[in-house]
Amino acid sequence: MNTTRSAAVCLWTALTVLTVVIFTTFIMKNRVQNLEKELAQINDGISEDIKTIHILKAEWSHLNNPERLRVLAEKHIDLRPVQAEQIINYASLPFDYEADRQMLARHNLSTLASRNRELRRLARAER
Repeated sequence: MNTTRSAAVCLWTALTVLTVVIFTTFIMKNRVQNLEKELAQINDGISEDIKTIHILKAEWSHLNNPERLRVLAEKHIDLRPVQAEQIINYASLPFDYEADRQMLARHNLSTLASRNRELRRLARAER
């Protein structure tokens, strides 16, 4: 009786372990299949992105063709050669550097820094 009972317990234990192993194998198989599908989708996306990049590179090289850009620039931009009257001497620029030197001699650097901040603010406002 003891032997029969031990054999039955061993049989049921083996069947339970076998069922758990089969169930776990089934779950793992489904997970692997799902991951393989996801990997295939990612690879398809990568190949589509590579194709798109090749197309964009071809379009970029066409759009940046120097001859095409020259024709477009002539058509849309009204550029003329620089005239001699447009060229001026550096000394004729409307900056008063001598006054800045005198101010530097009279004032401290913080006054000049605040003046520079104000000039920068005005330059940004004009843009």
